[in-house]
Formats: sequence, C-alpha cells, structure tokens
Amino acid sequence: MKQKIILFLGGAYSQIPAIEYAKRKGLKVITVDYLPGNPGHKFSDEYYNISTIDKAKILDLAVKLKIDAISAYASDPSAPTAAFVCDKLGLVGGGYASVSVLSDKALFRRFLSDNNLPSPWFTSGTKIDDLLNHYPGGKAILKPVDSSGSKGVALVECQTDIIKAFEIAKQFSHSDKVILEQFIEKKGPQLHGEGFVVNGKIVFLLLGDQIFSTLNPFAPYSTTLPGKFHEDILPSVYSLIEIIIQKVGFHTGGINIEVLRDKNDQLFVIEIGARSGGNFMPQLMFHASGFNIVEANIDAPFGENVKFTPRSPTDSYYSQLILHSKRNGIFQGISVPAEFEDSILEKVIYYQKGDSIRSYFSSQDVVGVLILELKNNAALQNYQNELLKNNWVITS
Repeated sequence: MKQKIILFLGGAYSQIPAIEYAKRKGLKVITVDYLPGNPGHKFSDEYYNISTIDKAKILDLAVKLKIDAISAYASDPSAPTAAFVCDKLGLVGGGYASVSVLSDKALFRRFLSDNNLPSPWFTSGTKIDDLLNHYPGGKAILKPVDSSGSKGVALVECQTDIIKAFEIAKQFSHSDKVILEQFIEKKGPQLHGEGFVVNGKIVFLLLGDQIFSTLNPFAPYSTTLPGKFHEDILPSVYSLIEIIIQKVGFHTGGINIEVLRDKNDQLFVIEIGARSGGNFMPQLMFHASGFNIVEANIDAPFGENVKFTPRSPTDSYYSQLILHSKRNGIFQGISVPAEFEDSILEKVIYYQKGDSIRSYFSSQDVVGVLILELKNNAALQNYQNELLKNNWVITS
C-alpha cells in the first residue's frame, strides 16, 4: 500500500507540532519554503526550496510528488497557495475562492460590506492617491492587504502620516496593495482565538481576551482563555462568525479569528485567517478546551473524523505569552518570577544565549512563547499585573 504524502508549506517553529504529528501517523512529510534553515525541515522526509506563495511552482511540485494532502498550518501567506492546489487536484481544503477573500483584507472588507455585515470604512490600492483621494480625515489604520504578524501596520491621523507609512506597508505586501481603514475605538481587549471547520460547518470555536505590547499597539502580547470581558456578547460573536463562514463558502480547515467590540457594542470581525494561528495558539486551545487543532489539521484532509471531547470546566485560566525584547541587544535568557514557574505548561525559545535579538516590532522579532495555566482568578490577576510591570526577556 502506497504511503500517503502530505506537503507542508513552511517549516517554522510553530509548524513543527503538525509536522511531527503527521510523521507519527505514518505519513510521508514533504516541506517546502525559501528558507532552508527553518527548523521544521529537520523533521521532514524531503525538503524543496520554493517560495510558498509561488502557486504555479508549488502546483507543479504537488503533481510531481503525487501528494494526498497539502497544509498551510500556521502560515498566513501560504493559505491561498494551499487552497489553489487543493482545487486543482481535487484535495480537501478551504476552497480557493473563499480563501482568496479571507486572505486579502480589502477583499474581505468588500465581502462584509456587500453582505450587509459590520465593516469599517476602507479604501485600498497600489498607489498613494488611491488612499489619499478617499481619506475622510481623522484616525485610521494603514496596512498591507496580504501580510500578517503586524508587519507594516501603522496608525495614521493625517495625510502626512499616510504618505510616510504607505511605502513601508507596501514593502510587506505580496501584491503591492495597501488598505486604509477606519480606526475603531475598542471596548475592552480584542477577542482572539481559533476555530475549525469541516464541510462548511464550524465544529470548534473558542475566543479569548488578547492584549498587545506597549512597544507596538499592533503586536500581540498575550491571549487568555476563557475570556472574561466579553462574556455577555460571545453568543453574538460566534453567530456572526458562523454567518461569515457560511456566506464566504469556506469548506474545511483551521481558522484564526480577531474581533473588536466598539464603544457602542458594535462587533467588527477584523480578520478570519484561513489557517490555524501561529505563536502556538493551537496548543493554547488544546490546554483550555481539549480540542486538538494540530490533529484536526492533519486528519480532516484525509477524510478522518475530527474528534472532540470537551473537558469538564475548571477554575483555571490558560494564557499564551509571546516573549519579546524591549530593545535591540544580546539575548541572555528569560527570567520567570518564582510564583509562575510551576504555571508553565509549554515553553519554546527561538534563540540561544548570546544571540542578537531585536526590539519587538512584528512577529519576526518574537523570542519565544510560553503557555501557562493560572489556577484561579486571583492567580490570573497576579499574572496580568505582572505583565503590565515587567518583561521576562533578559537583554544585554
């Protein structure tokens, strides 16, 4: 019997758990990207040096290898490529039309507007005049339409700001396209989490409270489950996400969700990434709920049942902490306060002592990730107060 083959688009740290699970299942694992030094390639059976956004070359490789599945697990730029290959080869995936909408911020805003769903005002284009000619004034957010990890995102308040930020954002856009959209005064923390869809139906969805770094208001710092601040509107949030998934026609796969609640309690779905999240968000979900997103991402493309046995509720809270430096320098390690050492469930550090690290601007500057369990509300409060005061990364 032929060994089944899965092609992974990428080999970053956050993709290793999925690669390892595929290997344990007895699959032949092929990894591909343009970074041969990525750590995930050490775990694969074969590696090919091809950009994961080059749809034609990835399709040619998939045909040559006679793959049975393709995964863009934890890789936002790769999601359209995976969906494209799935459609061309008749494999299980999200569907190229829907993934194309979800992966382009301007197309997604247009989709929301066309379907009478809440959307901030926006304008987009490849030229600065495309934005300036439709800018109503006041605060706005400028960002690439097809990038992730906070890269190229800026708060602007006037035309001069737009002109300064435009070229930076454009550098991070694969299509050279930039979007300018309404700045939303949010109420409470951002809602952030993961979901999984099978045959167009959401089989798992969980959102928590997300806070951002003081260094960059668009760079995430921590997501905690279960969320406390927005409990009163969670049913409405989940209903809105279900409507979007149904209307956009997303078929099967992981989704990463960001939602804002404004001062008037209006909900805005900022993003639904057509892939499971990075920074070990799937591991956070597993500890908080028992749903294994890693396994679902590998099992579903092969038509296997996605299993979920919810855990009994406890008093615990679970938090993902994105470790980062407040300045450029030399990494000396992390210093976890003694009261939180026993709370750590998982720890991944990307650097060795003595390595150069940079101040936290985007996902490219992340030092590592911790997953913690806080046993009760008092422990959660102590943890949140600690995060406001101190940074656990030691930089010299």
